[in-house]
Amino acid sequence: MKSYVGYSADADIRFKATSGGVGTSLIKWMFDKGIIGTSVSFDFDADSLRYVPKMIHSFSEYAICGSIYQEVDLVGFIKSHTDEITGRFACFTLPCQTRAVRAIVEKAGHEAFIIGLTCSSQQTLDATKYLLKRVGVDVANVIRLQYRGNGWPSGIQIETKDGRQVFVPNNNSIWTKIFHSRLFIRPKCFMCQDTLNKYCDVTLADPWLRQFSEEKIGKTLVVCNTDVGNTLLQQCADEKNLILIGIDYSEVVKSQKGTILRKKSYLVAPNICKYYRVVLKNKAYRNVMCTPTLFQLHCKLKRLVERYLLYKQKHSK
Repeated sequence: MKSYVGYSADADIRFKATSGGVGTSLIKWMFDKGIIGTSVSFDFDADSLRYVPKMIHSFSEYAICGSIYQEVDLVGFIKSHTDEITGRFACFTLPCQTRAVRAIVEKAGHEAFIIGLTCSSQQTLDATKYLLKRVGVDVANVIRLQYRGNGWPSGIQIETKDGRQVFVPNNNSIWTKIFHSRLFIRPKCFMCQDTLNKYCDVTLADPWLRQFSEEKIGKTLVVCNTDVGNTLLQQCADEKNLILIGIDYSEVVKSQKGTILRKKSYLVAPNICKYYRVVLKNKAYRNVMCTPTLFQLHCKLKRLVERYLLYKQKHSK
């Protein structure tokens, strides 16, 4: 596996994308060169507060919207829209989606190029609704919401019908606590051990490393998992669409170390983890703990449980 730190040579794409714009530039280049004929983009629907996928056949239809921190049934969408695929297909997937998307597309008679995203967990839409409540924004008043993009690490950008613009940082904010509270993640996220999305062609990751702590625009950690992934990535860079610098794979793993260890710790004490999941998904518990004061208490309890699981993992044979 070859690993890089990189960013888009297009300053506008680099700024607007989640972290450096490598994936967006790769999609654009593949469309421009005729390497792919179909991809997936997302439009924000204010009425449902959801990002809605759509099949696209040129980069002019592509919307740079950054990361999407809400559940999207991408597998179901692609499965029901295979008749719209022409030529080679490319899209972004989470680890839990990669193999299913590839299988569906290949079964429909098309090649699939998968750009995988690293993932700590996927939030349900309730996480976003709870955030809006905590920052004093009525769900019915939202006209635009974007989770990432426009600098790095950026934050959630909210626009309302009455002209308000609300920004919630991705780090050290109420959103950080909501995101890591485990109250709003999908149940299957407790079972996932594939943080680095190893079944895709190219994996992209945020550079959560000390040497990038001053980064403000965006850089991407990239891992090539297949020969096809490495070949296309290198060609894209050779044609001056990407800036890539080699980096040791261990640095990529280090950037996601916290998530990797946490997920492994869930396997060490399965009974404890089982009851932990049951409590987190209990509606009564969530309703009580989502009051501002008790939410802080929940976050402390969550940290204690996960520190204990990490301790068990470290000292298990």
